[in-house]
Amino acid sequence: MNVAVVVGASSNLGYQVLKNLIKIYNGKIYFTTDDESTGYHIYESLEKHRRIEYYRVDVAYTKSIINFRHHIQDRDERIDLLINNSDYVTEKNLSHAEKVRRTLSVNFYGFINFGKLVYPLLSENARVINVSGPAGLLASIENERIRSRISDPMLTEDELVGIMQEYEEAARKGIERTEGWGSNVQAVSKVALNAVTFLQHREWSHEGVVINCVNPGNLTSREERKSSKVFEEGAKAILYLVKEAPLSLNGNFVWSNHNAIPWNTDPYVEVTSV
Repeated sequence: MNVAVVVGASSNLGYQVLKNLIKIYNGKIYFTTDDESTGYHIYESLEKHRRIEYYRVDVAYTKSIINFRHHIQDRDERIDLLINNSDYVTEKNLSHAEKVRRTLSVNFYGFINFGKLVYPLLSENARVINVSGPAGLLASIENERIRSRISDPMLTEDELVGIMQEYEEAARKGIERTEGWGSNVQAVSKVALNAVTFLQHREWSHEGVVINCVNPGNLTSREERKSSKVFEEGAKAILYLVKEAPLSLNGNFVWSNHNAIPWNTDPYVEVTSV
């Protein structure tokens, strides 16, 4: 049986992706949340679809990812579609340094660890979609030297981790703006997420795995104030990569209008024409 996985289905965007994926995907669908009560609530709302199964995964904890991997392995299943919509939701009353640490634990290290532990269960020609955002453009980071290091085509995972550790250290000292990282933690994490995606593409493309990152649109304002229509539109770019995109679209940053754009595109140039 074909198996799909939607990681991070608890957000409005994740729920819209899951709800619409059920309509177009002919196979079993796992979905995950980091909060069990939210996961069961989603399952109850969709349980008439017998092909879905819920599993709790918190990507910030390696053990949680390992448990999910074992669950798939024990059933002798292979994954042919993986949509990783993990995204840290800012908590109140955190120090800046702690906010940086927690954001990177989900938006950066979570994607690395999920790749290391779960990608070996991908089937040949599987599709992987890492959900990023408009802030994932390389130019979101102000310092040209940092941009050059992160976008080096020969960059290794260890080197990328080292660069992000430098960012965390700068944040702890309160000097990240002076060093040219900017002041937007989310933007730095999304740039790092994209860098992880391109590293994963280099590692797995020889296995036939298609890996892209995608900007579903500007969904960063407070979710509870926005209608579901915004997230339905955001899900379309993700679902395009699921069903319609050619296999040649691989190792790219795909914009909300379904176009692959250069990672170093000027963020102040209008690149969306949905």
